Amino acid sequence: MNHVAEKVWNTCGYVRLSREDGDKAESNSITGQKQLIREFLSRNPDLQECGMKVDDGYTGSNFNRPAFQEMMADVKAGKINCIVVKDLSRFGREYLDAGEYIERIFPFLGVRFIAINDNYDSLHSNIESDHLIVPFKNLINDAYCRDTSKKIRSQLEIKRKRGDFIGSFAVFGYKKDPENYHRLIIDDFAANVVRDIFSWKLEGISTGDIAKKLNTSGVPTPMDYKQSQGLNYSTTFRVKERSSWSAGTVLRILKNPIYIGVLEQGKVTTPSHKIKRLVNKPREDWVIVENCHEPIIDRYDFENIQKVLALDTRTSVSGKAVELFSGMVYCGECGGAMIRKTSYTAKKKYIYYVCATHKNQKTCYTHSLRDQALYDIVLGVLKKHIQDVIDLFALMNLIDTAQLQQANIQKIKERLDKKHEEIERYQELLRSLYESLNDGLIDQNEYLELKETYRAQRNEAEERAEVIRQQMEQGLETQDLGWVEKFRKHQNIESLDRNIVVSLIERIFIYRQHRVEVVFNWHNEFHHQMDLLQQAQTVLPERGPV
Repeated sequence: MNHVAEKVWNTCGYVRLSREDGDKAESNSITGQKQLIREFLSRNPDLQECGMKVDDGYTGSNFNRPAFQEMMADVKAGKINCIVVKDLSRFGREYLDAGEYIERIFPFLGVRFIAINDNYDSLHSNIESDHLIVPFKNLINDAYCRDTSKKIRSQLEIKRKRGDFIGSFAVFGYKKDPENYHRLIIDDFAANVVRDIFSWKLEGISTGDIAKKLNTSGVPTPMDYKQSQGLNYSTTFRVKERSSWSAGTVLRILKNPIYIGVLEQGKVTTPSHKIKRLVNKPREDWVIVENCHEPIIDRYDFENIQKVLALDTRTSVSGKAVELFSGMVYCGECGGAMIRKTSYTAKKKYIYYVCATHKNQKTCYTHSLRDQALYDIVLGVLKKHIQDVIDLFALMNLIDTAQLQQANIQKIKERLDKKHEEIERYQELLRSLYESLNDGLIDQNEYLELKETYRAQRNEAEERAEVIRQQMEQGLETQDLGWVEKFRKHQNIESLDRNIVVSLIERIFIYRQHRVEVVFNWHNEFHHQMDLLQQAQTVLPERGPV
């Protein structure tokens, strides 16, 4: 016994503070733990301090902590044979792993373990009582960790739903508001880069070529820019000291709705507080909040970009830009895509569109159209449609606003009446079902299946009727006519470019005998306004067919 009492232990103090406890670089809790441990060591001359390991900002739900792992490396190297902590909760809050270290690993390695405030010292432990008390305390700490994790998840979910930004770093183009770290404000330099990226994409430049332009111009990548602003930012994508723009980086920016003021958060989660593996959540479980911050990109431009990205955006032979009509030309006969072909005859190059279905399967008509002929037709039709939109808007301004509103309400009422008729039809079908069951026309299974189907269809019709009713009550005093300006700004158009094509045209159909149909964006809105004018008993001047 005297030999044991005289032994001097090479002791390491271990201190831990999780982010839920505080996030200061050297918090008061860390300082307090150190002071408590050093005072304890000063009262026990057999404990010689050989270090103090600190894990500040690490959870106690697992032992994957850098300072703890360093301490265990020193234990295995024979530098340390005694560990002192403030209490068992500072050592760890995971019941099974904490018990494994205290009851198996430390005794096997000959390590003395002391938890000051829990009055536990493995050298002087009472085997019977400690085998009951220590696991019980670890179990309580584990339950506390689980409860804290649930509370934090709940608090984060509340913040997401009210539109608070809870990311560690603002997305490129924004910065955190110094007065409210959960709010994003525009970072002028980065925002201008984002605007350039969207503008170039609308012009038809590929994501790879956009990345090359940015690299050639010396524009810092999002990661390098954040680090230049003094942020401790890192990413697994980095492979060089100075990173480079890539097509993937550009594409992530082009697809991110944060640039139109929309926050999409809660995309990933962890199975539990013990398992830190990230799991992707289905989109319906994301938290999506509109109008959370000032947009950098116009919503219409953003939606156009998403349309462009969904198209077949094969680059031209030179690789500099996307073909003018790429992904937008379809066969009017079968609905399949028209493909762009190039042929050479007598040293002349011919570019034309052919039906892919006919070329591959021979199941459609053989018809084609020269690229230049399509260009001329689309330009002419677009010029005419722009003038039609301008004339329509001029007529709308000549008509009394109340008269237009009344016409609009009348059209909505007609839609509502039709929807009520649909609801009554499903009600009648539901009433007749029971009679059909009694008469033996249908069995019980058919009755239940049809009943569920009719109810679902009736409920859907009622929901649509409620939307229409609300529209009629509001009278739609302020109709969104922003689409008119999209056409008006091109009223002096003399040529086509990719931006104009994807901005104003939805699809182009080529039929036999070189007939072409152009479907414009907002065609439903255009025809709706035409109907309103007719309903308001306004006669449009003769301009030929629209």
